[in-house]
Amino acid sequence: MRILITGAARGIGHALVRRALADGHSVIAADRDAEALSTLVATGQGRVRAATLDVREGAAWERLADRLHAEGALPDVLINVAGVLRSGQTGELRADDIDLMLDVNVKGVIHGTNAFARHMKVRRAGHIINVGSVASLYATPGTTLYASSKFAVRGFSIAAAGDLRPHGVAVTLFGPGPVKTDMLEQQRGDPDAALTFSGARALSVDEVAAAILGPVLRKRPVEYFLPFRDELMGKVCNAFPALFLSQLDRARARGRRHFAAREYQS
Repeated sequence: MRILITGAARGIGHALVRRALADGHSVIAADRDAEALSTLVATGQGRVRAATLDVREGAAWERLADRLHAEGALPDVLINVAGVLRSGQTGELRADDIDLMLDVNVKGVIHGTNAFARHMKVRRAGHIINVGSVASLYATPGTTLYASSKFAVRGFSIAAAGDLRPHGVAVTLFGPGPVKTDMLEQQRGDPDAALTFSGARALSVDEVAAAILGPVLRKRPVEYFLPFRDELMGKVCNAFPALFLSQLDRARARGRRHFAAREYQS
């Protein structure tokens, strides 16, 4: 199977590349970091192809999809991983942070899904996996923009699944809890990000990669959250937002206690 992975240079994307190769797949590794991509290619035993890509640029997505189609190298699976996080509360949000997070986290997913869905529909086969977050369920104050972007990714993914299902193409929204990556480390000690640390533990990148390239790839669900407890609680919070908001002080206090917890360290 040929798999295109964005954000491949580090974190979840890098773990997915390693897992995909171990499982016998070939990989198209996409990222803005050309140097990191060259290292992946060098260690990929001929099964990694690099694609330097800024996910914010719709035209770049279209060029990549058209080039791979012309070469007979379209991916069977597209995994949209690339994402960024800037914390901040409403009334204190920076204009450039708003633009960056919506451009990368939302538009990047939409551009990528749209560019490759066009070809997958003709082929009547394909699977697009969009990495959201449990923040796709919890509208977390303090990381307000991030939650907004991941809510948008979930809404788009579910709607796109409905658009593409008649054409044999599956779309999955994958929503992990906090993951031990650089993104998590940048939030450590940040009072605006206390809710990120309010759960029992953080996931490893290998746990996430195993879920995406395991049950998600096999079953092609509309959405899949990890861990299951976060999905259950998140959907309750969606149904009863006032109840969710009433528990914020307690959750923040728990998050502040967890800032230094071993379970949250990379």
